[in-house]
Amino acid sequence: MLITPEQIRAARALLRIDQTSLAQDAGISVVTLRRLEEQHGLSKVAPATVEQVRRALEEAGVEFIDRGVRRGGPTSEDIQAIKQDVDRIVAGSAASMAKHPPLTDGDLYDENGLRRRSSSIPKAVF
Repeated sequence: MLITPEQIRAARALLRIDQTSLAQDAGISVVTLRRLEEQHGLSKVAPATVEQVRRALEEAGVEFIDRGVRRGGPTSEDIQAIKQDVDRIVAGSAASMAKHPPLTDGDLYDENGLRRRSSSIPKAVF
């Protein structure tokens, strides 16, 4: 997909990165990036340079769509990291709850079946 100077500027704004950072990430000079971002910038730089900029922006989390840009979805690495965090939290919670006896109906409800005040329910320590 051929990207436009407008999409490059929009992608930088979406990611909140300046020209210096993007130029460094793409392995080009700031002057070249400025030239590329001009109105007719595509004709002023080599196609390989445009590809380097596109790749750097995509690696930073942007997805180019027809006439626009948007934040890309999570990568498989992101999803795996989130799963590991959730698994760690679940294991920690289970270990903490194992230290306490399970709650019974008597802990939760009075003799009339009404919910007890939370102050009478034993608090688990997390």
